[in-house]
Amino acid sequence: MTRPAHPNDLTDAEWNVLLPLLPPEAPVGRPRKWSLREILDGIFYLLRGGIAWRAMPHDFPPWQTVYHSHRIWRLQGVWEVIHTTLREWVRLREGRAATPSAAIIDSPSVKTTEASGPRGYDGGKKVSGRKRHLLVDTLGLVMAIKVHEADIRDRAGAVLLLRDLPSVFPRMGHLWADAGYTGKLARDIKTHLGWTMDIVKHPWSGWQGTWAPKDAPPRVVEVPKGFVVPKRRWVVGGGAHVRLAGVVTEDGQGRRGADRNRREPGIRGHDSADGASPGKRTTVTVFRRTLVGSPSRLVS
Repeated sequence: MTRPAHPNDLTDAEWNVLLPLLPPEAPVGRPRKWSLREILDGIFYLLRGGIAWRAMPHDFPPWQTVYHSHRIWRLQGVWEVIHTTLREWVRLREGRAATPSAAIIDSPSVKTTEASGPRGYDGGKKVSGRKRHLLVDTLGLVMAIKVHEADIRDRAGAVLLLRDLPSVFPRMGHLWADAGYTGKLARDIKTHLGWTMDIVKHPWSGWQGTWAPKDAPPRVVEVPKGFVVPKRRWVVGGGAHVRLAGVVTEDGQGRRGADRNRREPGIRGHDSADGASPGKRTTVTVFRRTLVGSPSRLVS
């Protein structure tokens, strides 16, 4: 590499981890002209900076080459395989089982541009755009993601996210969620998936403005001032910083795609045991510093 290094470029140690996970060069056809490391650096530069493909700096390979590799690897499932392998390695390094037994679900809504594509209005958060449904383990590592219109309710979006996961995570047995997932969802999850679900609330939730006997002393409710981190929920709300190329599709004009299925189908089909304490939070950026020194048995 003769060009000046960019902040997002892979280090030698990171490249040695990723290289065995990338597709080998085809035995037939035109030989590769550009290094896979340069192509990966170009993909990471675009994702980190949020630029359009055509705005790729000239010291990277041509944007058409970088985009083609990104698209082919997405269609072939290469990104998903890489992410799964690295997540399992990080869990093993933290002393956990490779697959989690419990997870946290949440769905932040984000604004979108005026470009064409599915979008909706989230009346609760007053946001017009899309909703990103995330399922993470107790370390904050992403297990699954589903992008859909923001006007789809959390309970319906959870169905889209969870219905195909039992075969992917056979140890799964418990979910933590916020109050947006109350209702019959917990019952349906127990019936169809065999998992349990806890709604995580602040200890003082529901204590104010409740009925009490006439002569009962007033209940003292101590509500702390400022921002209070909810147990478990902050793992996905603020602790899961993920840089996963290929999670969201993108076309040549830079329009980000999403799931166009607006139906609300039914579900078909603790990481307490993993030893995570409520206050412990591990921030992991996939493909970055936490991946140095991956065991060869996971990348062979």
